[in-house]
Amino acid sequence: MVKEYSTVLILYNPNAMRGRIDEFLPTIKKRLLTRYSEVDLIASPNEEGVENLANKNAGKYDIIIACGGDGTVHQTINGVMKSGFKPLVGILPYGTCNDVAFTLGIPNDLNKAVDCILRLNTTKYDLMYDGTDYITYALATGYLTDASYSAGKNIKKKLGRFAYVLAGIKSLFKLPALPMTVEFDNQRIHSKFTYFMLMNGYRVGGFKINMNEKLNNGTVKLVMIKKGNGFATLFRFIKLFLRGVNAFRPDNKYVIIKDIDKVKIENHSNTPFTLDGEKISFLKKLIKINSSIELIKK
Repeated sequence: MVKEYSTVLILYNPNAMRGRIDEFLPTIKKRLLTRYSEVDLIASPNEEGVENLANKNAGKYDIIIACGGDGTVHQTINGVMKSGFKPLVGILPYGTCNDVAFTLGIPNDLNKAVDCILRLNTTKYDLMYDGTDYITYALATGYLTDASYSAGKNIKKKLGRFAYVLAGIKSLFKLPALPMTVEFDNQRIHSKFTYFMLMNGYRVGGFKINMNEKLNNGTVKLVMIKKGNGFATLFRFIKLFLRGVNAFRPDNKYVIIKDIDKVKIENHSNTPFTLDGEKISFLKKLIKINSSIELIKK
């Protein structure tokens, strides 16, 4: 039996579209009412409040729409997953990078994004889980990863993606050597890394580095760049972000790229990580791919 979808809740970040999202919400609602019988809108006083709103309302609506950037998507998905209910989750991408929306084929154009919600094509999407939070698209540390959170929210609101560029320039020539132990697939690697990332999706930070990823096969991509000669290490990083994960041979001793379903991380220097764009800290973490969610795609 095909499920009928009739009720929609839009959770939105008031800072989306550099604070102009309120100008477009009446048009969005009007268009969605051509298909759905009820369309409600709730603004969160801050991005972190979206998770609580999604959690409280997940059992009341057939579809919950995250209207904002990747942070709003992360909060919405976490609220839904922790609720015990299973509404569809859609995205109206009005943030800085919109990497999750890009992976799902959802365009930044307002009318075309609403078209996706009206067509209602869906896909299963794997989520990473660390025992507390669901990770939507990326967990990373190392070279330039702090740009996603060191560029403050006010700066991102004013400058958009250029804010990340400015933040990245500050540490452009500082290649870290982070001591970590990483366990996966019966392997245990202890080394100093310049870059570490887990990702499920095609793009991170606006860079298309994982375009052949399967979104619902029970694995995510593990990418690690070991510390080596400074210039060579920098070249490997640039190569990764310009040409993607397929640019490296499987036997490369400095760049490790694997499809995994579970990984244990020991962070010996307590260096900060970025989880879906937000700063976190931990010494040990076990991450499993044990859940999926149904998302609206193009």
